[in-house]
Amino acid sequence: MDASFHLFDSIVILGIMQGLLYTALLLIKYGQYPSKRLLALTLFVFCILSAKILLHTLGLWQKPAIRYFPLAFDLTLQPLLYLYAVSLTQKQFQFKRIYFLHFVPTLVFLVHAIVVYIQTQSTDNLALKDQIAEGLAFNTVKQVEDFLSVVMGGVYGFMSLHRLNIYRKWLFATISSTSYPTYTWLRNVLIVTGGVWVLLTLNILLDVSFSYSFPYFLHWQFFYLYLVVSVYYLAIMGYQQPPFEVAFDVSTVDTALKQKPVGLTQEQMEDVRNKLDIALEQERVFLDPDLHLNALAERLQLSPGLVSAVINSEYSMSFRSLINERRVEEVKLRLVNPDYSHLSILGIALESGFNSEASFYRVFKSSTGVSPKQYSAQKALKTVNESSQKPI
Repeated sequence: MDASFHLFDSIVILGIMQGLLYTALLLIKYGQYPSKRLLALTLFVFCILSAKILLHTLGLWQKPAIRYFPLAFDLTLQPLLYLYAVSLTQKQFQFKRIYFLHFVPTLVFLVHAIVVYIQTQSTDNLALKDQIAEGLAFNTVKQVEDFLSVVMGGVYGFMSLHRLNIYRKWLFATISSTSYPTYTWLRNVLIVTGGVWVLLTLNILLDVSFSYSFPYFLHWQFFYLYLVVSVYYLAIMGYQQPPFEVAFDVSTVDTALKQKPVGLTQEQMEDVRNKLDIALEQERVFLDPDLHLNALAERLQLSPGLVSAVINSEYSMSFRSLINERRVEEVKLRLVNPDYSHLSILGIALESGFNSEASFYRVFKSSTGVSPKQYSAQKALKTVNESSQKPI
């Protein structure tokens, strides 16, 4: 039993150290970016919450000076993760005073915890400390805090995923630039951290259903191990993402997400389709790495909403997917064209409309099933085989 406790403590401490390290690195290297500062604060709060279990497993709760030490930050993570998602998806994000309202619940419970701690410092007797704390409704308030933590986890989790979903819809409907982040990693982070509140809910239900015992404590150890894993995952994924300023403003969502072609005949739809085909095949607009829906619509003298709707209907894909599909086809042609043999694969990609190396390789492999290098080698081998089969 002792060995498992020691191993558990070591894992939690390592997780906390890793979280604090990334907090410092984020502030030192990216301190000028609001999103990175929010991530650093989120990691720091994660570390505080992870440390709470150590008060019990290391016997610190039995120390008079530490018993009831105020660590009431359970309601802080949920709004922090939401604001972090907002900071990544909002144009020119700045922390506003109104955002502090998200942390009013934390302030209320933290003030109560501080009052309890101050009042219990009047004695070193642990039993008397417990009586004083109970007189201040410590356990009742803690139960309310746990309940609100579960509720807020669900509410803010939904808000974060909804915000991300709106951004991704806007991105795929209006932006072709491959340098724009799709934030798939952020969605995964939100899902992983959502597991924290799922486990918290299960643990609270177990607490209500069963009496306090060693098996009871095991499920809280599992919860904190998962919390440490979440800290590690968030730190790694958040730190390695380069800062990026998006043009998305949720308060003025592009009309492409709202407009639908009403009352258009099939002939009118085909007319718009023909204009798009000309823009793609003859004018080759996809070679512009910064092409966006509004620019294409202006070129065609049509509304962005109409262009987006026709693309969805006639091509069965989003604007972003359509443009990148044409770019991939252009790369495939140039890879086997001797006129471009002086260029590297990346050079060909950049001339074909891509402006991000990582995104190019990801999009190309997603479209063809192989890497650009493998595709080029396969085409070269096919050419050799066809040449060898020709009669002399």
